[in-house]
Amino acid sequence: MQPMPSATDDTAAARDPRTSVMLSADVVRSEGSQPTQHRVLNVSVSGVCIAKPIGLIADMPVLVSIGRIDHVAARVKWVRDDRAGLRFDEAIDLDAARQRRAGNAAPPPPSSGWMASANERFRRQITA
Repeated sequence: MQPMPSATDDTAAARDPRTSVMLSADVVRSEGSQPTQHRVLNVSVSGVCIAKPIGLIADMPVLVSIGRIDHVAARVKWVRDDRAGLRFDEAIDLDAARQRRAGNAAPPPPSSGWMASANERFRRQITA
């Protein structure tokens, strides 16, 4: 990881290309607090935009886990409506951030109820 430009130099973060992703991020507000899960709207090497930032306020230090990257120090730069921008203290590996965590794998197929036999080949097919 590389150190980011100073916190007062916001022009560098504005120029980093953003990537829209379908991921979630865990945000820890303080040591010992439970993480809150947020949908990631976009991510760059210098920061992330998240949805539903309940309890976050500007300039708050946080720890962010996204993709295969855990506990990156960041600071809340802005909170507007139902979004917040978080700036990482150090540049992240964007490829690792885009990878899904092992816990986000596709759920197993249903094993009970009518969905369990929905694709069964001996199930009675109704044709018109």
